[in-house]
Amino acid sequence: MRARPRRGAIGRTLLGLGLLLALGAAAACGGGGEKTNGLEKLPAAEVGSRTLTALRSAPGVHVVGSEEDPSSDSPARYDLVMSATTTRGTIEEYGQRTQLVKIADDTYVRRGRSFYTATGDRDAADLLADRWVRLAPADAAKYSYFTLGKLSDSLGTYLVGLTGGVRREKAGGARAVRAAAPDGTAFVVANTGPAYPLRITVAGSSTNQMTFDDYGPAAAVTPPGSAVDLSSLG
Repeated sequence: MRARPRRGAIGRTLLGLGLLLALGAAAACGGGGEKTNGLEKLPAAEVGSRTLTALRSAPGVHVVGSEEDPSSDSPARYDLVMSATTTRGTIEEYGQRTQLVKIADDTYVRRGRSFYTATGDRDAADLLADRWVRLAPADAAKYSYFTLGKLSDSLGTYLVGLTGGVRREKAGGARAVRAAAPDGTAFVVANTGPAYPLRITVAGSSTNQMTFDDYGPAAAVTPPGSAVDLSSLG
């Protein structure tokens, strides 16, 4: 008569097989979570390049930036939603707040009376305070940086400083990688899905910090009503 296998032995065998299958599946998925986009395997400069390519082609993104240099001509802080053709939000510069709307080549701003009186132009304050203004091209050029394309292009100058490998980290609970330069410039980039930037620090004569979130199609932006068109004034 044949001996019956003990139930305990069979159970242990099945349990061991199950553990092996589970461990194999976890290893295939990079530790059981969503599969990475492979940035952790690339040199820092390549991570930066892929990041800016992804940013430039994003359907939309919320960007908050600040600059730690009171002597700079650049805005001290901005909070904007950008897409390929539109930008809307606020900019704070020299203690003054500007509301901004960009649609293709048209740039509109709305500023308080204090913005105009600070320049000594009381006539402009009487005419333009708290009203939407369509800027003439020469004045609008100041805000050309605030588009996905221009922002990506400007950050491209810092790619050459990104050296070595990258390290993994968490950014707001999300899996990310960090590509950095010796001067403190750093790109923190999503390690799953598109290589979207999550946080960028640019070091130099001033330090710029930018955070990126809410990637996706941006809401439609329309020209502000009853805007004063400065390009048509003599």
